[in-house]
Amino acid sequence: MTKYRSIDALRGFASLWVLAYHLWCAYFPTANLQNCSPSANLPSATELPLEVLLTMPLFGFGYAGICLFFVLSGFCIHLPQARRFQKTGHDGLDKRSFASRRFWRLYPAFFASLFLAGLGFFAMNFCWESPPGEAGITFHYFLEATGAVWIGMNAFFLFAIKPEATIINAVYWTLWLELQFYLFYPLLLRACRSWGFGRIAMFLLAIELLLSLVPALVGAEKLMKPPLEWLFLCRYFEWFLGMLLAEKCAKGSFIAPRTSLIVVFAGFSGGMLLALHPIGHSIHQLVFSIGSFGVVGYFIAPSLRKSESRSIHLFGWFGDYSYSLYLVQIPVMRIVYALETQLPMSYRGYTSFYAAGAVCLVLVPVVAWCLYQLVEKRFMKGSPPRIETGAIAPVESPIEPTPDDHPTTARMSSSVMMRYSLPSTVTSEPA
Repeated sequence: MTKYRSIDALRGFASLWVLAYHLWCAYFPTANLQNCSPSANLPSATELPLEVLLTMPLFGFGYAGICLFFVLSGFCIHLPQARRFQKTGHDGLDKRSFASRRFWRLYPAFFASLFLAGLGFFAMNFCWESPPGEAGITFHYFLEATGAVWIGMNAFFLFAIKPEATIINAVYWTLWLELQFYLFYPLLLRACRSWGFGRIAMFLLAIELLLSLVPALVGAEKLMKPPLEWLFLCRYFEWFLGMLLAEKCAKGSFIAPRTSLIVVFAGFSGGMLLALHPIGHSIHQLVFSIGSFGVVGYFIAPSLRKSESRSIHLFGWFGDYSYSLYLVQIPVMRIVYALETQLPMSYRGYTSFYAAGAVCLVLVPVVAWCLYQLVEKRFMKGSPPRIETGAIAPVESPIEPTPDDHPTTARMSSSVMMRYSLPSTVTSEPA
């Protein structure tokens, strides 16, 4: 079977794009378009600094990486069943095995990241958010500063009923969406085989448009806030687009490269324009997913697979541990910026602030690679690692690139912006 190294490369690119977006938001928080209505919260283009206007198209829309991750996830999850169906006429989905693989693939690295999230949260609180008083670091202070309660709630995804718990690491909300995608996938697959992919696509698209557009049209955007915004139906069409690509791929039917590029341009340029419109903003990420559909369709084309470039292999290396790279971004950034606040006053300022961002660009991949080697890689086959002759048996990347695709699209605590006199008018939710 074909190993799609290009899929790994897309995962690597998306994770780095999200990282660049997080850092961009640290310096230009008032220009963030992800979760706010531009008409209510953003200054006009003439009021934005030149550096914001120049960097926004590339970095300011980096949260589109989450749409790319969702499409990749649907593609990778469905591809084995689609291939099996074409050969035997049956999907052959073993629900118990599927659930076991997903659990061991996702949870070990997730649990390990909770420790790092607590460390980052403690660094943020200790250094500037809520320093210890005269009593010093008491047990009660330690529990609050590390966010012990939030960690416990995140471990069991209870932030779905208490959204503020995602403050410990705001990227976790996408894991909750992915978990719902996986839980309902067997039912979705059965519906597709019974009623056809086309009808299911129209149904899911209608549901997502209904949940996105209606609140905006009637002026009730506040209705679609967490946890309702984290309902899987709000983003299931985006994940389903990956299933459509997997089904076409299994049949040997690929989108023409030129058509894919047209879809890419229309999707991403259209999404950027809609993000600036009060009503269009509610569906701009859906339009980004259309562009992501084109991206994935272009990179799985046989002509491209035969001519994989060095950049494919480079981004593929980041893609190997993109899940870890996604999980550690916010905690590492908090630790770095917290340490920057402890520099002597003579060294602190915008220069040190920008230098901290450069450190994050290097340190985040390093920490992510360590998490991948120590935890994630050992569970790549979807089961606890077996110890043989005192060492972990080597694990190869599966034919189905495991799609722990979360783009991560979460911002740092707004207190970071306040600390550097960059007041944010954005009323945001966990991104």
